[in-house]
Amino acid sequence: MQRAHSEYLSLAAATNNAAPQETHQPPMNELDLGALLVSRVCHDLISPVAAISNGLEILADEEDAEMRAHAMRLIEHSVGQAKARLLFARQAFGAMGSAGAEIDLREVGEVAAEFFRAGKAKLEWHVPAIAVDKEIIRVLLNLAALGADCIPRGGLLTVKVETPRGAVVISVVAKGLKANLATDIKEGLALKTPSEDLTGRTIAPFVTALLAKKLGGAVAYAHEGDTVRFDVRFDRKPG
Repeated sequence: MQRAHSEYLSLAAATNNAAPQETHQPPMNELDLGALLVSRVCHDLISPVAAISNGLEILADEEDAEMRAHAMRLIEHSVGQAKARLLFARQAFGAMGSAGAEIDLREVGEVAAEFFRAGKAKLEWHVPAIAVDKEIIRVLLNLAALGADCIPRGGLLTVKVETPRGAVVISVVAKGLKANLATDIKEGLALKTPSEDLTGRTIAPFVTALLAKKLGGAVAYAHEGDTVRFDVRFDRKPG
């Protein structure tokens, strides 16, 4: 992820230098940013890895056939979860090839489906069968994950991509009971989170906003009743 860290760092530095009175961003070094991204990935992996460990302990100590079978099912399920989260993190945060590389949205949809399968939000994926720049993919997946975070009790997560006249338009709509758009997500998307307040949770909206800005877009958000919505438009694909 070293190259991705450097990209985000240069964007953060440009944001600090360009308008410090608006973004309130103290200087951020590469180690800080890298640590936060790693923290986010580790947070997502702790639960399935712990479950795998528990299952292995049962296998080591338990002789009952039914309990051992239960432990194997737990391990298999948790391995699937860990794999899905790693693949998602690779596309959402990783470098994924050379600059300008494009990724088929069908492949991205498969990764997203596996990632959200174990969550409470039901994913509806409405995207064309085209390839788009890997950095647009990062924005898309991070917004989808943020949408799921906004409906912790579950609900419907609708991800849509359209390409009018060569542009790429992304919309993510999260609808569910007690939907909430947290202040730290809004601050991150507006690039107004102070560096000392960035955590493994708040780094995702901040990085998403940095990427959108690099691509010439800005994430719009809205919350009304049981629905939270994110929208972003990129007028042309980066060359």
